[in-house]
Parts: sequence; C-alpha cells; structure tokens
Amino acid sequence: MAKNFRFNLFQKKGGSFVAGAVLFFNTYAKYIIIITQLVVLSVFFIKIVLDQGIIDLKESIDQKNQIILAAIPMINNSTQLSSKIEQMNGLVDQTIRQYQLLNTTLKNIPQSITLDHILIDAKGLVVTGHTFESIDVKRLQLRLQKLKLGLVTIDRISKEKNIYIFGLSAK
Repeated sequence: MAKNFRFNLFQKKGGSFVAGAVLFFNTYAKYIIIITQLVVLSVFFIKIVLDQGIIDLKESIDQKNQIILAAIPMINNSTQLSSKIEQMNGLVDQTIRQYQLLNTTLKNIPQSITLDHILIDAKGLVVTGHTFESIDVKRLQLRLQKLKLGLVTIDRISKEKNIYIFGLSAK
C-alpha cells in the first residue's frame, strides 16, 4: 500500500505585523525587562549615592560653620587676653626697672644724707633730702653719674641751721 505524503512547497504567508511583534516580545520580553530593571536600579543607586554625598558635604559645612561661630568669641577673648598680658608685661618691666633704679640709688647714697623724698617716673629720678655737709651732696651727684643714670643735676641747695637741704634730679 502506498502512503500518501503531503508536501507544502509554498511559503507560509507571513502573519500580521502585530502577530510578529507579539512573537518577538514573547521571546525576548523577559530579557528586555531584566535589562531595563538593571538600568533603572543602577540609576537609582547612583542617584542615592550622589545625594548622600551632597547631604554629607552640607552637614560637614554646617558643622564647620558652627565650629567657626563657636571659635570667634574664644579668638576675641584670647586676643583681648594677649593684649592685657602684653600691657601687664610692660608694667612689670617698668616696675622692675624702677625697682632696680631705686635699689641702685639707695645703695649709693652716703650714710650722712637723710632722704626726705624720692620720685621715680619715666622721666627719671628726683631726690630731696638733707645733710650736715655740702660735700655729701656732691658725692651723691658723682656716684649717680658713675651709674650712668643720665644727666645728674643739683636742682637746689639751701642751708638752714647747719643743715643743707637739697634737690637732685637725674634724667
């Protein structure tokens, strides 16, 4: 017995465009969806990372501004303190110089002279006192000149009842 075979040698008629599109999407749709999801997720991840970096930078700027605001009063206080310390150092230096001048002057006054008044200021030294001999005033003047206190002059000298009253200045 003979078998009948049917062979269709005609090309199949192409389906409609919609049918082809549906077939393409059915075949490759899962890959397209996965790739699209990966792109969307990576874009969101990058956006989150960049936003977090921006937020961190803003917070660090705010912290630095707060530090600056907190440090400004401390800087002003330290500036005022340093100026006061410099003034105090100047006063201490001036006091030390005056003490040394007074100490040196007192060590060089002859024993026969009695001091009535000593004035030490920035201009120099003024000494008033009395003695029984006028030569002691001259000795005091010479001793103070040897100490290089500047120009030492006898401003006044007077005699009252065997006592010489004098005024001496060094500038």
